[in-house]
Amino acid sequence: MEELQMKDVNLVQLKVNDRVEGEVFKVEDKLIYLTLENHEEARMFVEFYDGVITSFIGAVKEGDRVKAVIKKINDEPSFILLSRIPLLKEEKLAEIELAYKENKPIVTKVAKVDEKGLHLKYLGYDIFLPFGLLDRELVEAKDTLKGQNLEVYLIEVKAGKRPRLIASRKQIFEEKRQQELEARQQARKEEIDTIKTGDVLTGKVEKLDDHAATIRFNHVAGLLRISQISHQRIENIHEVLSVGQEIEVKIIKKEGMRLDLSRKVLLPTPFEVFAENHKKGSTVSGAVVQKLPFGLILEFEDGVRGLLHASEYSWNPNDNFANFVKIGDQVESAILTVDTKKKKISLSRKSLLDNPWKNVSFKKGEDTPVKVTEIITDKGMLVDAKGVSGFIPVSELSVERVHKIEDLFAVGDELVARVIEVQPKEWHLKLSVKQVTEENIRSEYEPYLKEQEEVTTTLGDLFGSVLKDSKKK
Repeated sequence: MEELQMKDVNLVQLKVNDRVEGEVFKVEDKLIYLTLENHEEARMFVEFYDGVITSFIGAVKEGDRVKAVIKKINDEPSFILLSRIPLLKEEKLAEIELAYKENKPIVTKVAKVDEKGLHLKYLGYDIFLPFGLLDRELVEAKDTLKGQNLEVYLIEVKAGKRPRLIASRKQIFEEKRQQELEARQQARKEEIDTIKTGDVLTGKVEKLDDHAATIRFNHVAGLLRISQISHQRIENIHEVLSVGQEIEVKIIKKEGMRLDLSRKVLLPTPFEVFAENHKKGSTVSGAVVQKLPFGLILEFEDGVRGLLHASEYSWNPNDNFANFVKIGDQVESAILTVDTKKKKISLSRKSLLDNPWKNVSFKKGEDTPVKVTEIITDKGMLVDAKGVSGFIPVSELSVERVHKIEDLFAVGDELVARVIEVQPKEWHLKLSVKQVTEENIRSEYEPYLKEQEEVTTTLGDLFGSVLKDSKKK
C-alpha cells in the first residue's frame, strides 16, 4: 500500500485529507483540543479517536502528541476537525498484510453465514471464507458458527477502497488431520504390537460387505470373512451381523498391520452340538446322502453325518434295505457310538426293530401252521410261521403239477406246512405243503396197503408151492 507522505505544514496550506500531527492542550469528556505544527488549533471528537473509547478522560492527557487526518476545515468559526480512524484502518490493514506475507494465523469472528461461505470480521475489516476451504465438520455445523471465534490463514489480500480479503482453514485442518493421522498410526502400531495370533478379542462390527465384516477393536481393525462367521453356510451376511454389534473373535492370522479373524472357531461345531444332545441309544432321523457298497451315509444337519452299516439294516441278513431307499429319503435309526475326536457316528436300524427269530425255533420235518402273506407268481409264496417269514416253492405246493398258484391259494389262507430247511442265523425257512399232503394221503390208504400186502404174500406163497410141486413131478 502506498503510504501518504506527511506534508510540511509550515509551507503548504492545509486541506481536507491531509495528515497532520498535533499536541493536546485541553481534554474534555467527548472532545480534545490540539495545536498543530503550523500553530493552528484543531479538535477531535471521541468517536473519531479509535472507535472504541467513549470518553477521553483517562485515555488521553494534555501534552500527548496525536497523528490524524483532516476531515473538515471550517472558516467561520475557524476550526479544523480531525480523525484518527483512517490512520488506524491503514495500520490495521498493514497488520493484515503482514500476517498474510508471513503466513501467520489470525483469530476472526464469524459475522454472517450464507450459501457460499462465512463472512468474518477482523480489525474492522470484512474477510470471506468459502465453504470449500473450511473444515468438513464445521461446514456440517455452519448454522451454529455465527458469533464464534475462528482461527484462519489469509490467502489473498488486495488493498483498495474496498479491500479484498480471502481466508482459509485448509492449512489448519490439514495439519490437524495429519497430526490425527500420525496419532492414529502410532496408536495402531502400539495396539497391534500387543496382539498375537490366537488371541481372543471383543470388537464391534464397523462395516459390512457382501463377503466380509470389518471388526474394530480400539485403534486397529480386522477382517472377518463370511466363511469364518459360522459353521453353517451363510447366504446373507446382513442376516447374522449388524453394524455396531459386539462380537468375540479369534486372531487366526497376523501379517503386518493386517488381522484375519474367525468367529466360528470359538463356537461349538455342529458335530459337537449333536454329540452333546444325542447320546448312545438315541433315536435319530437323517437323510440318505450317499450309498456305499457297505452301507448308507445319513446326514442329520450340515456337517453331521453317520454311517448305517449294511449289517445294521435289519435282523434279516438277507434284507437289502439299500435297494428300497433313494437319495434324500429320511431313515430312522439308533446311535451305536459317537466319536467326537474322529467325528464319526455309527448307526443301527435293526436295533429299532424286533427280531422275530429271537424266541422261535424250528426242527426239520416239523409241521407248523402258516398263513399266506404273499404270492410270488411262478416261484412260490411267502408265509408267516410263528411270526417269521418262510418260503414255499411252487414245487412244494401240491402233489400235482401247479399251473397257477392263485387257483389253489390266496393271501390270508391258513394251512399246515412241513419244515424242510431251517437256518436261524440266515433267517432261512423253507417249507412244503406237498409233503404234508403226501403223508396225509399215505395215512388214508395205509390200511388198504397193508391188506394188499397180506393178499400179495399169500398168493405168492401159493404160487410158490405150486411151482415146487410141478418141478417135482
